[in-house]
Amino acid sequence: MYSQKRSSLRKRVEEDLAEEDESAHKLIETLVKSFLRADSDYGAITEIRTDINYIYKIIKNYISKENLDVYALKIGNVILLSKTNVGFDEIYEVIRERSHLEVKKGIIEIWDDLENGILHFLIIPLRKHFPIEYATDEEKEKTVKILIDEYSEA
Repeated sequence: MYSQKRSSLRKRVEEDLAEEDESAHKLIETLVKSFLRADSDYGAITEIRTDINYIYKIIKNYISKENLDVYALKIGNVILLSKTNVGFDEIYEVIRERSHLEVKKGIIEIWDDLENGILHFLIIPLRKHFPIEYATDEEKEKTVKILIDEYSEA
């Protein structure tokens, strides 16, 4: 469900970790720094083999402490990262042209790009965009439910 060409980031992170202390805080710092160096505005931390809520809390605290222009989002056992994109208005316009508005609730919007199998999760006031791939209608429905349950009251 979250296979958005993130393997290169993961490989790069694994290379960075070869010389790093593997404590959770150091690991998170390394992952976020690798994400910031990446060319993409989007990334994911997957294959978390410990308490996802603990890792998510460390990430949120690190982003806040370092005053980074990055937003973290937890969906199931995956943490998605998004840099603030200066071209948000242009991205939003393309999404509106090519996708169907699935949900608009509070400060969030979820647009479905049926042709490409991508949900566009937008947090409008924060100007954050998270493209989330799906392969089946079941995956899509599960993801939409998680997003609404977790983030519609944000």
